[in-house]
Amino acid sequence: MQQPLPTPPQPQPENKCPDCLYMELEGILLQPEPQGRGISKLFQPKQKSSEPDQIDLHLTINFNEQWEPLRGGRVKFGLKGGELRLKLENSKIPYESRELAGKLELSVQKERQQQEASEKQSGIEASLVESKPGVKANVGSKETAGTTDKFQFTDCQITTKGSEENPAWVFEVETGEPVLKGLLKNEKLGTLDVKTKPCRVEATFEVSKRDVHLTDGEGLYPPDISRNKRAIIERTIALHLLKSKLEPYLSRVVLQYD
Repeated sequence: MQQPLPTPPQPQPENKCPDCLYMELEGILLQPEPQGRGISKLFQPKQKSSEPDQIDLHLTINFNEQWEPLRGGRVKFGLKGGELRLKLENSKIPYESRELAGKLELSVQKERQQQEASEKQSGIEASLVESKPGVKANVGSKETAGTTDKFQFTDCQITTKGSEENPAWVFEVETGEPVLKGLLKNEKLGTLDVKTKPCRVEATFEVSKRDVHLTDGEGLYPPDISRNKRAIIERTIALHLLKSKLEPYLSRVVLQYD
């Protein structure tokens, strides 16, 4: 049996650049199934147990590109990678309870395709004329329309590191795509063992300079700029974005269990 974390209500996620990275974290409190038969078991006082309370942590995270105004122009950027870090208080995630590792597919909705179809309808109507049986066929058609979402998938490599009290998941772009794009929805990170209450989970997604990649720009470069000078400017812009908007974290979520 599972249920969301009980009150108080959880703080709202903090996503500083939601078009670039949006993150949510949900905790599901695990409860052992009642032993024996009969509904009365559900209303008996909880027996003391040496087993800790356990909470499944589920991650929803979406990567994309974001436009940012800059010096009379604008720049579009995305992420080549980053780290999801958890800071756990009065709890831990045992190494064997970690999940979400290896090569995973991020789903990206690319376009919506309009579909049209024609359905033929036929009906047979029998009639009697002057005691002679006759058959009259009515044939018609009905046009139907619909839409189909097209998806493509990009690969993301995820590895884990850190201690049981401070685990981390490292995201890296895997395919030929320049940046991470796509959605992981409600993926299980691991199972939390609660030592004592109150228990607190702080999740942050953090990036470094090498993780920030510029993918487009308008009004920032002279038309005759050399490739080397453009690369220098782009590194300077990436560092400016990191210092001004992306540090100390890009997204932050806090869960509390009292």
